[in-house]
Amino acid sequence: MKKYVILIASLLMMLSLGIYLAWSTFVPALKQGYGFSIAQTQTVFGTYVLVVTVFMLLGSQLSARIGPRITSFIGGIIFGTSYILAGYSNGSYPSLLVLIGIFVAVGAGLCYMSPVSCVTKWFPRYRSMVIGIVVAGYGASAIIVSRIGEYLLARQTDVLTIFKYLGICSLLVVTTTSLFLQNPPAEKSTETGKINVKITAILKDRNFWGLFCGFFPGSCVGLMSIGNIKPLGLSLDLNLLVAGAAVTVIAVFNTLGRVGWGLIGSVIDGKKAIIISLLSTSIVCLAVPLAVTDNITFQIFAVLAGFNYAACLVLYAAEIARSYGAERMGVIYSILMLSNGLAGFIAPPLAGKIFDTMGTYTPAFLIFGLMAFISIFLFNFIYQPVPANK
Repeated sequence: MKKYVILIASLLMMLSLGIYLAWSTFVPALKQGYGFSIAQTQTVFGTYVLVVTVFMLLGSQLSARIGPRITSFIGGIIFGTSYILAGYSNGSYPSLLVLIGIFVAVGAGLCYMSPVSCVTKWFPRYRSMVIGIVVAGYGASAIIVSRIGEYLLARQTDVLTIFKYLGICSLLVVTTTSLFLQNPPAEKSTETGKINVKITAILKDRNFWGLFCGFFPGSCVGLMSIGNIKPLGLSLDLNLLVAGAAVTVIAVFNTLGRVGWGLIGSVIDGKKAIIISLLSTSIVCLAVPLAVTDNITFQIFAVLAGFNYAACLVLYAAEIARSYGAERMGVIYSILMLSNGLAGFIAPPLAGKIFDTMGTYTPAFLIFGLMAFISIFLFNFIYQPVPANK
């Protein structure tokens, strides 16, 4: 029974930590109300993604040393408090960059790996499934926040006030759910002792770089789409309601995709599943300049973009657990997630800068779509997994 309580607590924690995936909801409000450029809004978003992935590594190491409960409790305090302080920033770009782009991300990074690695240890026979369920909560957060955000913005609620509300709620939820997290007793765990993971050894491993070749381009396309989905819709002369609804659509299918890819990864070889996801990502991205022209095609793009990005957050974690062992998954996955941070720091701001300069997102989708297509061959050639002997 205890493991199911931990699974529920982990899911609820992720529901609060995934707020940033709804960032696109607030982009027009920051632009109109506080003079932000699209590139500035995406720099805040991209900085967040970079910082959160860096601190995932620290969070995984802290969790291994002092336990998931204390690590996520500390992270929850930083996360919620920073959002509250962002509400008192007066719309200053440097303040929001520091508070949301850095400090909120620090809190989220400290928390993220605790529930993921925790449920992986409690459910060793269903790793892909429980990882999919838990990270689905991360994606589902954007569904809730985007709908609440659109509702409040339509009623002229200031975007900074919304940040205060988000901070108060997340502070309460994350710190409370953190109290339920704990690793299983040694006899129930797959661990056979303390495992020392050497980062230098991982960085010399061919298979790690094979995973990187798939993960990085997929993250670039996914994060570029999530961060820019609402302004992309407005750039196509779609109305505000349609563009705003796409934030929810991409979040819904990002969430469903995490469960969906978890199921796919349970029945199909991990490498084949990753190749399928990369092929789908590249085709969808390259098709945007030609095919996305109206309400229907725009929403279809949001569906596919959200679903494809979900593969990055599920398949690679499950593949690492399979190839390297569940007890190493937290550290190795957090190292790989640094590429997600790099993708977030590069792709969304670059797409925003291209739009600010050229008035179109077409070059951005062509660049990253081609990158995703090339990655199919790189990943297939470099990644040659050998299952861990457990």
